[in-house]
Formats: sequence, structure tokens, C-alpha cells
Amino acid sequence: PSRSELLMLGGLANMLVPLKTQSGSMGFIACLSEQPRRWSAAEIELLQAIAQQIEIAIEQAQLYEKIQKQAQRERLVNQISAQTRQSFELETILRGAIAQLLDALQIDRCLVHLVDDPNQVNSSSAIHWMSDAFNGRQSTSREKHLYEACRPPFKSSIDAFDTSGPITRWVVDYRRRVVISDVFDDERIGPNNVEYQQAEIKSSLVVPVQTKENLYAILYLNQCSHVRYWSMNDQKLAQAVADQLAITIQQAHLYAQTQQQATESAAQAQHLATALQELRLTQAQLIQSEKMSSLGRIVAGIAHEINNPINFIFGNLPYVEIYTRDLLSLLKAYQAHYPGNSPDLQVLANEIELDFLVADLPRILSSMKAGADRIREIVSSLRNFARLDESQCKVVDIHEGIDSTLLVLRSNIREDVRIIRSYGDLPPIECYPRQLNQVFMNILMNALDALNSWDRSDKAIAICTDLITNEDTPEPMVRIVITDNGPGISHEIQSKIFDPFFTTKEVGQGTGLGLTVSYQIIVNQHRGQIKFYSEPGLGAEFMIEIPIHQSSSIEPAPTAPVPTEQPVYAFNGASSL
Repeated sequence: PSRSELLMLGGLANMLVPLKTQSGSMGFIACLSEQPRRWSAAEIELLQAIAQQIEIAIEQAQLYEKIQKQAQRERLVNQISAQTRQSFELETILRGAIAQLLDALQIDRCLVHLVDDPNQVNSSSAIHWMSDAFNGRQSTSREKHLYEACRPPFKSSIDAFDTSGPITRWVVDYRRRVVISDVFDDERIGPNNVEYQQAEIKSSLVVPVQTKENLYAILYLNQCSHVRYWSMNDQKLAQAVADQLAITIQQAHLYAQTQQQATESAAQAQHLATALQELRLTQAQLIQSEKMSSLGRIVAGIAHEINNPINFIFGNLPYVEIYTRDLLSLLKAYQAHYPGNSPDLQVLANEIELDFLVADLPRILSSMKAGADRIREIVSSLRNFARLDESQCKVVDIHEGIDSTLLVLRSNIREDVRIIRSYGDLPPIECYPRQLNQVFMNILMNALDALNSWDRSDKAIAICTDLITNEDTPEPMVRIVITDNGPGISHEIQSKIFDPFFTTKEVGQGTGLGLTVSYQIIVNQHRGQIKFYSEPGLGAEFMIEIPIHQSSSIEPAPTAPVPTEQPVYAFNGASSL
């Protein structure tokens, strides 16, 4: 100390012993005497010993304080890390961190501002995801990405917070910490800043929350009750929290991206699976349609080839009848005019059994005519089933379609299976005849297959039709119920029978598309519905309902995916077998 400084101590004889630590000199111990004197060596040694103990005590106290503050920082950082491990709910983590920082530093306001870094890839989507964590009552907070913790009596300043304020812009530009002991002395803020005046901020410590690549947020620590000089410990604690929050936000961002990618991948996989299923279904339907078309062409070809000669036969039978009748009349006239035949003629008449021939020939011609009529009916039924010229909506007699389908299936109907028809009085309906015949064939084939595998004496299939006109239906509907008394459908598979490619038949016996295609034809093309009811051991009943009128100008509706859920079962009291 200088002479003037020694005089300020007030003593005439002064002894000063410096106090030194590892960080340098921190003060001294002064012994003052009002009288002039000379200090003895023992006195100097004693004072030096006291100074040495004080130095040790101060160093220990500083070390203890340093350890305590370091432990405080580590505890706060560990708490934030623990919250991050438990959950990626950013709102919970941020609110918890600023509340703990508020208490640890005894500040009045602690605010975190999630920024949208222009250098960060996909930052907008990340910030958007983060802002979703805000609840609906904080619309302003959601827009600005702000969280704040306040110490009473100070109130929240989020509504007045300027996200483009001078300090925020400076931190975004320079990515460095800002330490302001007195905001009125800072040129960037100035004494007339309305935002700081409303928030009553006197001192501010602003720390960027960032990694090497990206700036995620800005942490604001504000003192409002008094001017505060921010110590290095304050700055280190705030920086440690900011670093941990940067890691937390980065992990939350990566987690959000991972979740989004997983969602997109799952959606894409589902889309591809659906597309593959639809492709397989479309391919199988094309094959099935081609089979039915080929069957129709074969049936139509056979009908055409049969129709030509039978028309020739049927057209000539009336003339044969006339000629035969005339010849028989002539024969009777000869017998009347020449009753005495020669012996040779009599022998010939006996050989050819003339009397039987005369009596049987009209019956033979009548049988031939009946057979020709039957062949014409069969040809008509075959052409009615094929309906190659009726791919569009037509007005038809639905009973003809059912009968023609039964005719085509005649070879599959065994002698022990009875077909019971109970047709109601139906008007002609507007439909797609060929597709509707395909539905009848699919259901009847399933019923016949079930009956053929069922050991029962009174096997039967009942086909009932009626007209539905009541208040529950907006337009008249035609109902076709096909019932069999076969083994029925087990409850375990009832929910799957309309699924594409599901079949209970052996490999090579069925494609699993019959009922799938039938569902689409009835529901999508005819705006109707198909239902079924079955109990194991009691048979199965399929009910088809379609409106009488379809728009003739309507093309067949595009194929929609078949629902994998089971349709509503219904049993409307149709006759059971």
C-alpha cells in the first residue's frame, strides 16, 4: 500500500500481512498502533501464522462454494436429462427447466424462445411439431413458441414479448451470450424500450440454446427487482442448462422426424399393401371375368350351332304333319274304294303293321315337335345365360336369369338334390344381366358343393323371390333368397367369406373370389346389398336385394375395395328347408 493508503488506516504504526491464494493475492491482515513502535519478530511470525490459516480457510471455503455451485449445476442438468429420458414432451421439459433455473439463480423471470433457424434443415416442421405441445388456451404462446416462468408479484410478459427484438436479433446473428447488468446502459436496448419497461427488467442474461450446427432457442434470465451483476457461476449455470436444453430439443426434433418418417413409412407400406391387394384382386377378377366370358362364348356358340339345325327341323315339322295327314287320308280313301286287297298287299300291310303305323305316326310327329320345342327352350336359356350382347344395363325378367343359371348347372345338380322355386310376382327389373347371372352361379355352386359334401337324405336348395315395397326402403327393391340345408358356415370364418382369395376348398378347387366378385356386383354395380345367415349344421341363406331401377346410362361402377369386415347378417323369414 502507498503512504496515503496507510494513513487512511488511522494508525501510526501498521503491520500488513498479505493473504494469498492459488488464484493470486486477495487482501491482507492489518495490525494498527496509535503509538509509534517497532514490531517484534514474534509478532510478525504470529500474524503470518494467522494469515496462513486464514488463507487455508478461505481456499477451503472457496473450494466448498465452487463444489456446491458445480453440484447445483450438475443436479439441474441431471434433472433435465432425466426428464428427457422419461419423455419427449418438450413443454414439460422446458417448463420444468426454467422453473428450476428460476429458483436456482433467484431471478424474477426466466423465458425460453424457440426460434426458427434459417440454417436448420426442416426447422419449420420441427418448430411446428414443438408448438403442438402448447395447450389451446395459449394461442399467443403457440404462435411465438414461448415459455415463461415468473416470480410473484411479476406477471407473464409473453404477450408483449418481441420475437424480433434487438437482443434476440443480436444473439441470432452472433450466436454468443449476452450479459447485461443494467439494461438502461446497453446501447442495443436503450432507456426508452417499451418492452423492457413493461416487463420491469433491470438486468438480463441471454444465452443461445444451440449445437455446433443449429440454433434451437434463446434462454432469457431477467432480474426485475434490482440491478444484478451476473457472476461467472450464474453464467456457467445458465450455459450448462442451455447446452442440455439444446441436446433435449435436438433429440426431440430427431424423435419427431423419426416418428414422422415411421408414420410416412407405415402409410406408404399400407398403401403399397393395398395397391398390391387391389392388383391381385383385379388380376384375379380379370381371370374370373375372362373365364365367365369364355364360358359365355362357348355357351353362345353351342346355342348358335344347335339353333340353326333345330330351326330347320322345327320349321319343317308342320309341313311333315300336313303331308303325313294327307297321305294317311289318301290311304284311307284307297282302302275304302278298294276293300279287297291283293294277297301281296295284305302280306306287306301285315309286315309293316299298317294299323299301328297309322295310329303311331301322328304321335311320333307330336313327340318330335315337343322335343324340338324343348331344344329351342334350352337354346334360349343358354343364350339368356350368356347374354354377350347385354353388358350394359337392360330391363330383364330376373326369373329367366335364375332358370338359365340352373340349366347351365344342371350337370352339377345330383339326383338327390331338390330345387325348390318359389317365385313372386316381380316386374321386369333394370340390371346388368350377365353379371347378375354370375352372382347366381357363384352362390348356387357354393350351395351345391356344400350339399355334395353333406351326408343327408333330403338335400334341397330353395330359391325365393319377392318385391319389397315399404316405408323403410326409398325405392322398390327385388329380393332373391337362396337357401340350402347343407352343413352351414362355421362362426370362425363367417367374417372372412367376402374377403378376396379366402376359400375353404382344397387347392385347385376354388379361387376364393366368387363371393368377393358377387359382393362387388351387387353393392357397387347394382347399388344393392348382399347378406347371409348361417348356423353350423342348419344350412346357409344368402339374401340379395337390388333396386328395380338402375340408370340405363350408368356404366358399371368402378370396383371398390371389398370390406374385410363381415356384412350385417340378416334372416327375414325366408322359407327354410
